[in-house]
Amino acid sequence: MEISTLTVYHCLAFVWYFFVIYSIICLRTEERPSEVFLYGGQWKYLTVLNLFVSISFWTLYTYNRELVYPKSLDGVIPLWLNHAMHTAILPVALLEILATPHHYPAKKKGVILLGCTAFLYIIWVLWIYFVTGEWVYPLFASFSPAGLGAFFISNLAIIVCFYNFGEFLNRMIWGDSIVILDYKQKGK
Repeated sequence: MEISTLTVYHCLAFVWYFFVIYSIICLRTEERPSEVFLYGGQWKYLTVLNLFVSISFWTLYTYNRELVYPKSLDGVIPLWLNHAMHTAILPVALLEILATPHHYPAKKKGVILLGCTAFLYIIWVLWIYFVTGEWVYPLFASFSPAGLGAFFISNLAIIVCFYNFGEFLNRMIWGDSIVILDYKQKGK
């Protein structure tokens, strides 16, 4: 993709992200169910912090929507905004893979950074539970402490699989471009 087209695409994706975040922030507070937006507000939800959660959200939603998106939110969050947060982001992410080659860090460094990010989010979720006595996602209430730990670890394994799959797709699509990027960086 040409640089100008790629720049326009990235600018549009950036504007879309902030439009979605702005739309979430502007939801009328008197219509928000109090149990949903307690301590941490919308910033406790992984969707708001990082829109690339499409697959996990829709999997859990299909299984039992009350575990991740209670029906009480239907009157607060418009359907288009739900799909903007949980559906539209998947094609945007796939288009990103097709639009530009990405230079992944060394495997160990990438997985460590990914693990640290996941760990920080888990700490945030646990902190909210400690302060409020309520889980960010009702799903967590159904686990014992050991089950919750196993759930977090298994999700980290899934995240690492997606990371590896993204790296694999990047190499399959861009192949030699990655080598060229490596070569240019070594020459500097």
